[in-house]
Amino acid sequence: MRKLLLTSSALVAAASISSYAVADVSVTGGFEWKYQQRAADLTAVDGDSFLTDNEVVLKFSNKTDSGLTVGGKMEMGNYNGTTSVIDESVLTISGGFGTFQLGQEDSAQEIFGLGEHDLIDEDANGAHSSASIVTTAGEGGSTDGNKITYITPNMGGFSAGFSKEDTGANTTTNKTGFGAKFVMPIDGGAIQINYNQATDDDTTDTDYVNYGAKLTMGAATLILAHGETEKSATTKDIEANGVGLSYNMGGGMKVGVSTMEAEDEAQKSAGVPESYSANIGEIVYTVAPGLDAKFTYTDYEYKAGGETKAANDSGQITTVTLTAAF
Repeated sequence: MRKLLLTSSALVAAASISSYAVADVSVTGGFEWKYQQRAADLTAVDGDSFLTDNEVVLKFSNKTDSGLTVGGKMEMGNYNGTTSVIDESVLTISGGFGTFQLGQEDSAQEIFGLGEHDLIDEDANGAHSSASIVTTAGEGGSTDGNKITYITPNMGGFSAGFSKEDTGANTTTNKTGFGAKFVMPIDGGAIQINYNQATDDDTTDTDYVNYGAKLTMGAATLILAHGETEKSATTKDIEANGVGLSYNMGGGMKVGVSTMEAEDEAQKSAGVPESYSANIGEIVYTVAPGLDAKFTYTDYEYKAGGETKAANDSGQITTVTLTAAF
């Protein structure tokens, strides 16, 4: 009897191993080191610093007999030297109907978001820590909180998605997001149109809107973007506009530039709204496969408006980054 039980257990274990063996499993990651120099009017943020970003991504996928593709992803990292965290953890189920994402993953508005910063690898934020202003013209309101997201299949260049994040308690914020994009090939490239919107459902709702266009022609890519954030006439009424341009020069070198401006009409002091503007230039050079060296320069100006007025600041941020990916 004992021998039979052991044999049965071995057969079950072997069958389990066999079923898992058909799954595609991948482990990827990246390790990034930065030296950042900030020349700022505000003494509290003026100076040099070293930063690190490290991340490991575990993925698996398996196709069922019924034709469904079932996958999972877990991202773990140590970001800017903070305590190591599990950043994203999600189950995906996809087929001819589209894709469902269940768990900690990007919201629909982020999946379909578009901003000038998308063409800059290492865009630096020059706004004060007390700022409520946005620093890009991209999507807003996205978190990696637990949610359900549905993404349609690609239908002639059109795709869309919807996400719902419910924190469960009556006194906490629930989030909904929607996004869509249309990609159309043109001679020598493609044009892409994106639109997304989201709402934080709270005592006073916060609404986010982002839309833009992306043009790719050969080695050049151009993005025009607009973003809005509105909570109330006295809390948040933000509009932002941005332009980004990148060019692949060949030989492992890419250059990018971007500019953006944002104003919050709800935060004013002596008629001056809270605002942020930034001009960024970047060079990325691939030293070897999996190893990139980056030089990023940001010139910024922040006006606090109705926020903490002593936070007014302007300056330059110079960043040297080494990124290793595996």
